[in-house]
Amino acid sequence: MTSHGVARRSRAGPREVCFVKYYEKGSTDIAADQMAAALRRRGIAARSLQIAQARQVRDAILIFVKRIDLGDLLRARLQGNLLLLDVQDTVVFKRGIRYAPAWDGVIFRSARALADFGRGDGAVLIPQHWDERYGPHRYTGDRLRAAFIGDPRSYPFPAPVPGLELVFDDWFARARDFNAHVSVRSTRREILYKPNNKVATAAACGAVLITIPDEAAREHLGDDYPFYCDGTAAAVEAAMRRADGMVGGIEWQRALAILERVRERTSLTRTTELYVDYLSRFAELLPAGEELRSKSA
Repeated sequence: MTSHGVARRSRAGPREVCFVKYYEKGSTDIAADQMAAALRRRGIAARSLQIAQARQVRDAILIFVKRIDLGDLLRARLQGNLLLLDVQDTVVFKRGIRYAPAWDGVIFRSARALADFGRGDGAVLIPQHWDERYGPHRYTGDRLRAAFIGDPRSYPFPAPVPGLELVFDDWFARARDFNAHVSVRSTRREILYKPNNKVATAAACGAVLITIPDEAAREHLGDDYPFYCDGTAAAVEAAMRRADGMVGGIEWQRALAILERVRERTSLTRTTELYVDYLSRFAELLPAGEELRSKSA
């Protein structure tokens, strides 16, 4: 990390916070659009910008979601901005942090990623919050109803698992029909570095999570969580059969209690508090509305 950030708080005036995205997808929606809106509700000037818009910004805190091009990095620095990177899951696919020395700060989404790639006081752990478009499930039956919820590319098996419904679209509405979610990571780097999105989503829905004990699951659920399984289709099917006989029982309730604590820790409210604390280390944060007055002055 550079010496500009936490080690030496900016001497410039109050700064607007801008989340910068190169494309539109789930990660930019939750990490840029939702966070900017949450900071504005806290009275902080914040925007979510496409890269073309961000190229015009000066003297702000820019949080790039997942990536930055070298030309944009140099331009942003020359325009007096502080530069932060929200890693998301990029270390699953990359061997390190691109342009690592240039960042004033880096936001990691898992403790393992922070431990392996974080450098200096500018590196921080902020778990991914759950999307507020999810809500508690409405399934009232006494049998297991399980779903894999996500992009088809993330589904780890070549064929459906008996009894597991695949929800590849309309996630927020359809998630309410299931009392259990399934998460399986396929590669070693996914197991090590994938963020906690699946855990937080199950928690938001009040659903039990059947999952392999990947690093994010163990970080949030603990080592004695009752619904871990191996990462094969046969193991998932066996875990679902076992869970079907435990719906509403002691271990089922224990799992839900663990997930309720996760829900509280990964709420947007809590995540916003972590952002405000972290960003305030770098500079005074511009109050919402002040950016409009400065532009009209």
